[in-house]
Amino acid sequence: MTREWQVLAQPDEKKRQQLQEKLGLTPVTAGFLVQKGIDTVEKAKAFLHPAFSQLHDPAEFYQMDQAVSRIQEAVFSGETILVYGDYDVDGLTATTIMTEALVSLGADVVPYIPNRFTDGYGPNQATYERLIDKTGASLIITVDNGVSGKEPIAWAKEQGVDVVVTDHHALPEELPDAVAVIHPRHPEGQYPFGDLSGAGVAFKVAQAVLQDGMPAESLADLPTEFFDLVAMGAIADVVSLTDENRAFVIWGLKEIETNPRPGLKALLKSAKQANGAAVLSETVGFKIAPRLNAVGRLGDGFLGMKLLQTKDESEAKALAKQIEELNDQRRELADRVFDEAKSQAEQPEMANQPVLLIAGEDWHQGVLGIAAARLTELFAKPVVVMTKVDGVYKGSGRSYGDFDLHAFLAAFADDYASFGGHAGALGIAIAEDKLTEVRQKIKQAGADLRFEEAPLPINLVMEPSLLTKNFYDDLVLLEPFGQGNSQPVIGLKNVPLTGVQALGSEKKHLKLAFNGGRGPVEALAFNRPKLVAQATGVKRATMAGTVGLNHFAGRTRLQLMLEDVTFEEQKAESEPAVVPKRAAVNNRAKTTFNATKADFTRIYKYLYGHQEENLVEGLDQVLIDVTMQEKEFKLMIQVFLDLGFVKMETGRILCVKQEGKRSLSESLTYQRYFAG
Repeated sequence: MTREWQVLAQPDEKKRQQLQEKLGLTPVTAGFLVQKGIDTVEKAKAFLHPAFSQLHDPAEFYQMDQAVSRIQEAVFSGETILVYGDYDVDGLTATTIMTEALVSLGADVVPYIPNRFTDGYGPNQATYERLIDKTGASLIITVDNGVSGKEPIAWAKEQGVDVVVTDHHALPEELPDAVAVIHPRHPEGQYPFGDLSGAGVAFKVAQAVLQDGMPAESLADLPTEFFDLVAMGAIADVVSLTDENRAFVIWGLKEIETNPRPGLKALLKSAKQANGAAVLSETVGFKIAPRLNAVGRLGDGFLGMKLLQTKDESEAKALAKQIEELNDQRRELADRVFDEAKSQAEQPEMANQPVLLIAGEDWHQGVLGIAAARLTELFAKPVVVMTKVDGVYKGSGRSYGDFDLHAFLAAFADDYASFGGHAGALGIAIAEDKLTEVRQKIKQAGADLRFEEAPLPINLVMEPSLLTKNFYDDLVLLEPFGQGNSQPVIGLKNVPLTGVQALGSEKKHLKLAFNGGRGPVEALAFNRPKLVAQATGVKRATMAGTVGLNHFAGRTRLQLMLEDVTFEEQKAESEPAVVPKRAAVNNRAKTTFNATKADFTRIYKYLYGHQEENLVEGLDQVLIDVTMQEKEFKLMIQVFLDLGFVKMETGRILCVKQEGKRSLSESLTYQRYFAG
């Protein structure tokens, strides 16, 4: 996992101080805000406490008037409305929003979640024909799909069936001939925010229909009962958690935490969410979304929508149990496909392939994308994972970094049975007799491609002693984390380990233990069998990761989700210790500190600005503020005392006015600990 670190510029002290004073923030929260570019009181208020005024009017969507008019006509004339969704979380939540909104108006609504294997993604003429014949629908509303459905939508129109498209996916060159295409990036529109999820767009349409032309003046005028669904769609679909998305997600997560739908309550319980634990973006990303996605990957996605809609707690528990079983099955299938695909990827003939095309037999189609994503991370290059279906290899691809995999592979589109997607992810089908030829073409076309892992951005390098629950609480104020609001990554150098443990039945997950400022901290890395082997017998590590909490068996501990780890000592009984040069430099800090004159100036300025505070009682927070270990900080204070720069008074450190200049080297403490 060794990666180059890019330590980000530290926040401007004046701007941080201003946020602290004006908003009552701790230095940690204020510092990370400034580092993110949220460096004024106005920006910080909007970020931390979104208000109704930050939302945009649905009327600003291009063709919203036409959409609302046609939907209301269908509602009040008793037409059957088909809501055509998608099988992922964004599609399930969007379908639920639209269905529940229309049902509240008394509409005759038939929701439909396509089957991944028989219907595929998006509008499908055969499915449209079957559903129209079965339901008698005269209006179709697509949610989280539709902009690429030109032909099926044209066919529906020929049959006298109107279509309203609501979508957020990449726009084709030619839009379908629908009653309205509601899209935040419509080429003829001017909606202020283009990164809504499918659920977000569905919410906007539902809001406009329910308002019936009346302007919203506060949150009370909005269908707030859908905020939880909008939040789930945004997090699961990895859209930008900025602008109005941030507001929706903050409000929606709070709704899930305090007043969850029966289905979500049951699902979180089956996912072993601790009682009283906060519902964060990671709760959706790692507990709710994988379980709901498992339904669409392995079976009928309608089960997921049923869970979201049920009001009956007994039914919710039964549905959650079914979904948990499907998720367990999904895990087993994904692990099996990953392991077998990984074995292929490690073969010598694959070493020079710029894009890995992995082809298997009898692999479940619903987990191919998961395997491709994991392999991409492991091999640091784009990966396509396919399985044979009726003589054709069908599968999913995932890109690496900002490389446009779709554009690269599109050059050979004539050799594919089908192909589609976008820069980062795609679907593909290749006839069996074409696979070798395609691999060769890719190898030749990508001969000069080089994929280098980008440096890991580190927000703060700190001492383990500063890693406390208070530090975590300061970070949580920046939630929800996700696209557009990345979780701060902290670096810890040359940390003494108190434990090294392999986890899981196959011992492929790693847990490191070390002491933080208020007790033990766990550092975790999943699906890293080679790392587990390397960790045997190590005593120290340099680590980088994101800070979280682990609730288990009634116990709560800080944990670090590892983004990078380097073992500083690789020591075995029969071998001498191998200590990297940088570890030896760090070991020098046991007797001599490397603080510069600029560091002393920085600390003195900090003391000058905090003379009215009891810094002795609040030492833990002070050490976080100045990002320094306790011993070094106290020795620097002693240097100031030696020189008469400061004096102590009932816990406060007061700066003393100086008549003339004095050199730090005049202090015996400085000579002993800092001048070596």
